[in-house]
Amino acid sequence: MSPSTPRRPRAPHRRSGSSLLKSQPFTARHLRVQSTLFHEVDLLFRSELSDPRLEGFALKSFELSPDGRLIRIGYTLHATRHEASSVEDALEGAQGYLRAQLAAHLNLKRVPYLRFVYLGTVPWSDDEDASDEDGDAS
Repeated sequence: MSPSTPRRPRAPHRRSGSSLLKSQPFTARHLRVQSTLFHEVDLLFRSELSDPRLEGFALKSFELSPDGRLIRIGYTLHATRHEASSVEDALEGAQGYLRAQLAAHLNLKRVPYLRFVYLGTVPWSDDEDASDEDGDAS
């Protein structure tokens, strides 16, 4: 590039706020990728992860950023189960494994980073206690 050639101006920096909060119409591809990622992550949590600290963990929300680089996963815990800090440690330790499994199972140009967001606790009901006792008796 010669010194006499004018440079093209840079694009504005968009980090002034969360782009997820703005209402953008998502493309069909974005929604399809988000749905596929949700099903894969859900399957990994149900079948592949065996950390006892994740007992009582439930996925509640799943949001892929518009650029496809970040997944925000909202989760809840049962009130009588483990502390939120131990679950956060378990999730932080599992992030690398989860991303590696997503890369192996999906044909994506870029595997998104995972960010887990704690949404709160869910009270433990008597119906769930009864189903646990039935499951232990088998």
